[in-house]
Formats: sequence, structure tokens, C-alpha cells
Amino acid sequence: MNHDEMVARQVLVLARQITRRRNQHLRTVGLTTEQADALVFFTDHPKQTVTAFKTRQGITHQTARLIVQRLQARGYVQLVVSLTDARAKQVVVTASGRAKRAQLRQHGWQTSAQMFAHLDEQQQQLFLDLLRQVNQNLESDEN
Repeated sequence: MNHDEMVARQVLVLARQITRRRNQHLRTVGLTTEQADALVFFTDHPKQTVTAFKTRQGITHQTARLIVQRLQARGYVQLVVSLTDARAKQVVVTASGRAKRAQLRQHGWQTSAQMFAHLDEQQQQLFLDLLRQVNQNLESDEN
């Protein structure tokens, strides 16, 4: 195995560990991955539409609507008619949805803290900078 394969393999192992932890946490808070992603999107991008979420996630409009409907049924979001376009409905996160989002954020911080447990601040920043650069390299290679 050459160096590139070893690095790629370690990145995949890390991604799987993070995904496994996230999925375990989502089960405990009663959300699917898709619902969690939607809740994060609508909390971080207030008053967006289902169409904006669909575009961001690269999913069909029907799938996006179903995800939002499930969040709405649980009381995490509500649909409000847009003040600028009466045909559009904006997704607004409720207090309950913001509390659920806070749980997701807290778990993310706990995972990061565990990942960086034996790294000093400079090493953590270097790791993040290198990850960003590697992602940019791969993205620019796709275009």
C-alpha cells in the first residue's frame, strides 16, 4: 500500500467513526440523519424554503417536503407564508426545534473534544487548516 492509500484509508476510518457516533447520538435524540441535517440547515439559515433546503442537499423536492413534514409533525418547525411572496412558505424553527438543535451542537462539541483530547491548540488548528486545504484540493480537482 502506498502513502496516498494509507492517508485516504485513515480519513475513511475517521469519517466512519464520526458517522457512527453521530448515528448513535441521533438515535438517542429520536432523529434521522436527514431530519438532523434539515434542522441544522433551517436553524443556521432562518426563514428559508423547502426549495432552498432541497437545492442545498441535492435531493428531490418531494423528499425535502417529507423531511420538513416530519419535523413539523414533531413540533420542531412550522411553515409560515413568506411576506415577500405569498406563494412561498418559509420554514421557521420552533423553540422545541432550537432546543433539539442545541443537543446536536453539544454532541458535535463533545466529539470534537474527544478527537482533539491529546492535541494542543496549535496542533488542532494545523489539523483543521490541513483538512480545509485537502478538501479544497479535491473540490478544485472535480471542477
